[in-house]
Amino acid sequence: MSAQDSDDLPSPGSQLFIDGGMVTVVAATGAGDGVDFVVRRSDGTLTDVALSLAELHAAVVPVNDADGDPARALSALWGRWMQYAVPRIRSAVLATRPLRPYAHQDEAVFSHMLAQPRLRFLLADEPGTGKTIMTGMYIAEGTRRGLIPGRTVIIVPAHLVEKWKRDLRRYFAIEAATVTPDVARDPRDLDPRVSVWVVSVDLYTYNPDVRRKISGARASWSLTVFDEAHRLTPTSQYLGAAREVANRTHHFLLLTATPHRGKEHYFRGLLSLLDPTLYPWDPRQTEYDNALRPSTLSFLRRMKEELKDFDGNDLFPPRYAETVSIDLSGPELAAYTAVMDYVDTYYGENATLARSIYGKRAASALLAAAATISRRHEALKGPASSRVDRPIPDEFTQGDGSVNLAVEDDEAWERAEGIVVNARSRSKSEELTAIDGVIATIKLATTAGPSTKWLRTQKLLTQHGITPGQGQLLIFTEFADTARWLAGQFAHAGYSVDTLEGAVKHRDRDQLQQRFLAGEFQILVSTDAGGEGIDLQSAHVMINWDIPWSLVRLEQRMGRLHRIGQTKPVHIYHLVAPDTREGRVQEVMLGNLEAAGEALDGRIFDLLDATAARTDFDYTRALIDAQAGQAVTVPDTAELMSKAQELVSDEDRLHTPANTEAALDRFRSDRLEAINPVIVDGFVDQLARAEQWRLGPGPAKGIRRVTSNRLLPPTLGGEHEALLAADGAFVRQAINDGSQGLDDVIVLGPTEEPFAELTDLALRNGESELVRGTVLSDPASLTNYTVLVYDAEVEVHDGIRRQRRKSPVLIRYSGAGAFESAWESLMLLRPTGASHSAPPLSPALRHDSALEARAALTREVARARAEREAWVDKARQQLDQVEYRYMDELEDLPATERRERMSRFEELKQHRLAQLEDISKVGQSAPRLAGWAHVVGEARADQLGYDPDSEAVAVATVLTELDRLGFDVDDRQTAGVGYDLLARHRTTREQRLVEVKGFHAGLEPVWLEQHEWAQAQQRGQDYWLYVVANCATSPTVLVRAQDPAKLLATGPRRIERFQIKVADLRRLMGEQR
Repeated sequence: MSAQDSDDLPSPGSQLFIDGGMVTVVAATGAGDGVDFVVRRSDGTLTDVALSLAELHAAVVPVNDADGDPARALSALWGRWMQYAVPRIRSAVLATRPLRPYAHQDEAVFSHMLAQPRLRFLLADEPGTGKTIMTGMYIAEGTRRGLIPGRTVIIVPAHLVEKWKRDLRRYFAIEAATVTPDVARDPRDLDPRVSVWVVSVDLYTYNPDVRRKISGARASWSLTVFDEAHRLTPTSQYLGAAREVANRTHHFLLLTATPHRGKEHYFRGLLSLLDPTLYPWDPRQTEYDNALRPSTLSFLRRMKEELKDFDGNDLFPPRYAETVSIDLSGPELAAYTAVMDYVDTYYGENATLARSIYGKRAASALLAAAATISRRHEALKGPASSRVDRPIPDEFTQGDGSVNLAVEDDEAWERAEGIVVNARSRSKSEELTAIDGVIATIKLATTAGPSTKWLRTQKLLTQHGITPGQGQLLIFTEFADTARWLAGQFAHAGYSVDTLEGAVKHRDRDQLQQRFLAGEFQILVSTDAGGEGIDLQSAHVMINWDIPWSLVRLEQRMGRLHRIGQTKPVHIYHLVAPDTREGRVQEVMLGNLEAAGEALDGRIFDLLDATAARTDFDYTRALIDAQAGQAVTVPDTAELMSKAQELVSDEDRLHTPANTEAALDRFRSDRLEAINPVIVDGFVDQLARAEQWRLGPGPAKGIRRVTSNRLLPPTLGGEHEALLAADGAFVRQAINDGSQGLDDVIVLGPTEEPFAELTDLALRNGESELVRGTVLSDPASLTNYTVLVYDAEVEVHDGIRRQRRKSPVLIRYSGAGAFESAWESLMLLRPTGASHSAPPLSPALRHDSALEARAALTREVARARAEREAWVDKARQQLDQVEYRYMDELEDLPATERRERMSRFEELKQHRLAQLEDISKVGQSAPRLAGWAHVVGEARADQLGYDPDSEAVAVATVLTELDRLGFDVDDRQTAGVGYDLLARHRTTREQRLVEVKGFHAGLEPVWLEQHEWAQAQQRGQDYWLYVVANCATSPTVLVRAQDPAKLLATGPRRIERFQIKVADLRRLMGEQR
């Protein structure tokens, strides 16, 4: 061959084997003593390659000579199957994860979020429903599907950073990194090896280095997530920071359980972050004639009361709250009074703040008040220069100059206490004398007998059967001093106890939480700062030892136990001492809220603050007034109930009913699509045969040992031996059973990286053999046939860029013509010996198979196009609705401003319509023959395990029976999927994958072919075996066996042909009676 002779150059479309992989020639040009190529790699990328004539000769792949290695060609066919199936499994990422999503979580992610090429979404389910889990599901599945090709940033409150990282690691094997000030100061871009970053919202908003890293000119994100998005209010700097990053991201997801809280202006501002075109918002406008109801393309909110578990039961048990009045003893009341009188006497301008700091501690625990007063005593004894009258922290001041004591920042409260404790004294000696008297009074009260609160707490524990060594309790207090005192009380009483304070490091908090959930100790005493953002649902009893002055904080406390995973009714007790200055206000307010909550089936518990605000009752201000001795009027039950009902109506207006039945149907479909451990092991078997590896049992069930004379590939460790598991559950079970040394087990779930690399290995080493053609055998077929695999791609658009995905097609050709074949049929095939040869591919075979491949690809494209067009049509309708609503809102504006806004909206609308037009497009490549195999049918009629002539009668008999039982039935006999009928009940939605065997006369042994036995193992209780006898005279169903793989426990746990003896069939007949 001469490099200058174009007739001798490889033609476009021909294939070469270069650098360990197959490439397709796009163009070839002679270049001196070699050839310059443009080639397309298997991932679709183009590259230039220059080969000498000798290199070209070695790279040319023989085509259609039927001399391909059977084992390697078959492993390449399995590789094509995996290449086709894994991206199409709806929830493949979850197949090997320790997570089973609930129906409402599945619905949110798979129906509402993943369906959108460009997600701009507010997920607003009620507290405790698993929004973190849903986000992780979206990230994992979106990444696998190519929807999230780049980096993700998750912006959260500081105390939730470690929790997010831990949950992503635990449930999705996602290793997220933290954006810290040090990371942000590095002039280099963020580490490209990290795909998910987590950052504190305060750091992002206020640290210029972090802000530049996240939303600067060089920043670009595939997905941005904002947790606790209700913080993004028009009055906060968070909103502006969020808008910056919203412009730097493709997908944008907001999470909050309180999107509205009765403030339409705030709600619209939040939605405008998602899409200013769909939700235009003017920060100057605060009043609206109509309440906005966003589209489900942008917004989703479901209520706890309607959510169900896997068995259709309520997912959340009921929640009860009770205010428990504590009558202080004489000494306790005297001590409390002494503290408050001291504050009134010795604090002037800071009296309001001082009363709150000292008074709340005195109401919590006298020892906590004593600790603060002792710190004041030390300050007075110290040098005068250390005592300074400093202004109260900014967080505690309001625009009108009044004091705001609803602050939730514990560091701000610590600074405020420091200001009060270190304030100047108008009479040092007198104040020291007064303090000595207060401390003496407190000491007298604490030695007079047990705390009345403690005694009542013990009664509550007894009421719920919580005793030393039995049961768990969560108890909240505002103060670390009280928490430490309580921990000592519980420990002295014989309980195992630990404390969770704000000073505890995030990682230690996580470990403590896991220990509590695992039942390693009974009592968790937590401050508000320590308990934020953690789930503690192993307990079902909670005590509020003291009551925060913020109803938002009280809501947060009450949600710690009422979360997914809680199995018992939750009981919450508020301990209130009416004898304290603010105690009577708290007693009446909480009692009225509880009464209103009972009337509203508990729905008020997540709306305490909003309900109070709707009545124009300032809860914190009322407590300030009460401490100052002023009269306070508390809203009565009827008013609270009325306002709470208004809020519930607002919530219901935004509410989208959870479609549990549809989700359960999807779960059933998942069981049909799953690439389960049986299939994974089958793939590994084929690859091991091709690569001459040896497979044997490992140290525990489900773990196999692979050995090789040559080094194993790097993905299997690169040594001569490795341990493999088709499912991480096998490894977890082995560890739980006490097995050691399993840290190096390689999990080969369909979405794990090692599995993808093995798929690439099978294709890389087997495709050239498949291109040549090979000979395989099918022990279940009476006749010969040919299987052909065509390479093809489907192209879609996400509104910004085009993306391609592999869509190989498997075709079967026989005397009956060409038709698309199920990939599961590959389980029937085996490599053959050298005695078999293949006939050449006939023109009719080539023509008919190519025609069917194009038709199959067209069907695939039509399905994809229909899905996208349905979404685009819904988006266009939403855009029209937005336009109508927006024009109505512009009617009262001056003409000039109205025209300006309409013009701007029209421009944005046209841009959006152009995007939607792109998104609706679905293209396809031309199918290209990538390989073939001549399949020799090796079955004999007397070894089939059924009568071919009786099969149609048997199937018809079973069809009639299933229809009578209320099933809709789909005939899958010609699909080669390992069962004959797919049946779903019309009302219960029960699913049956039915394999039918028929006999001319009486019962005979039954053979399950490789793919049938594999499906029986893989599909479990969904798989049914029906055996019909006497098909020639009076067809009778003798065997109806559900889950035959379990019933026939002696059968092999691998893919092979399996015979069921007559004795076993008779045993199955007896068990079904």
